[in-house]
Amino acid sequence: MERRSFLKVGVVGSLLLAVGGVSTLALWPGDASVQPTRPLHVLSPSSFPVLVAAAARILNGTTANPTEIAHRVDEALRFTFVEARVDVDRLFGLLENALGGLLLRGSARPFTLLDEAAQDAALTTWRDSDVGLLRGAYQALRKLCLAAHYASADAFVEVGYGGPSLNKPEAPAVTARGALAVDDAVPATIDGMP
Repeated sequence: MERRSFLKVGVVGSLLLAVGGVSTLALWPGDASVQPTRPLHVLSPSSFPVLVAAAARILNGTTANPTEIAHRVDEALRFTFVEARVDVDRLFGLLENALGGLLLRGSARPFTLLDEAAQDAALTTWRDSDVGLLRGAYQALRKLCLAAHYASADAFVEVGYGGPSLNKPEAPAVTARGALAVDDAVPATIDGMP
């Protein structure tokens, strides 16, 4: 074999190995042992364990159940635009992806396979990134998890909040002609109006 042919084969072979390595990293599966406990509305099954792992780190030190937080975030996302739903799912894919992890945080392991300290470091890398998109993604993820936890009555005691002071009255049943029952305290006319 001539030297030039050998070099060409070597360069092509190196490129093929690099592409193969990149595709292997991109397809490295994360921890799929965490499964939803009820049907998902927005999140994909592959995004759910990533959100559970992120919620566990973001809400560390609270009484939050990360699986329940992930379900609450999924339920809240039902009320967002379709584009936002797709973006959130992509966010979890990027956080979990080993190739993305290698490029963005310097670790080639999927997020769900990292230990707690490495997950904290990965989230801190996003929080402090020079890339505004990553900082924004971290803040969105953080706010979703915090809102899902502290909006629940279970978390009220944790922050010393006694709960709402007003009880909302039950609305009367309504038919096509209006309410079935009218409170006697409401006057039939107001200032001479029928």
